[in-house]
Amino acid sequence: MRIRHAFFAGLTAAALALLPATAFAAEAPVEKPKGTKFWVSPKTVEAGGTVTAQGRCVTPHAFSLIAPEGFKKLSDKSVKRDGGTDVKVTYKALPGIKPGDYLFELLCDTVEPSATVKVVPAAKKEPVKKEAPKQVSKVPAGAPQTGGGPVDEPASAGWLIAGLAGAGAAGAGGVVLMRRRPASRS
Repeated sequence: MRIRHAFFAGLTAAALALLPATAFAAEAPVEKPKGTKFWVSPKTVEAGGTVTAQGRCVTPHAFSLIAPEGFKKLSDKSVKRDGGTDVKVTYKALPGIKPGDYLFELLCDTVEPSATVKVVPAAKKEPVKKEAPKQVSKVPAGAPQTGGGPVDEPASAGWLIAGLAGAGAAGAGGVVLMRRRPASRS
């Protein structure tokens, strides 16, 4: 009975040694969407702010993006990939645009998804107060850099293997000691 307890104690120690390895396991890569998708972000923008139209156009042909009046195109960082285009176009809501809902449309072959952005009036900004000059010319920022430690770095495979070997040796030693005790009593 004691041999069984020693075996399970060694097995439990080995399982506990594997826990840090699972905590630092890498996540699986995320696949790109395979169908045509389209959205805008943010969903609400102030007059004078920027909005980005993003998505995926699955077609071998070029796409067209129709922006509503009152928006000016700032940049187009769309990338053509196999089977389509990853769409990323940034627009600016002109300062004089009226509040309301505005519709962006993506023309992609026979699919025409759309997304709505809500324009709100720009918030009134209070004048910025000047602060008194600082007495120190250069103020250090952030925490002091004291170097890394075991908390900062994930456990390496070598340490995990050494831990498992130690746990296995402890379990085996326990089994040997449990078997030797009844023989020494006789």
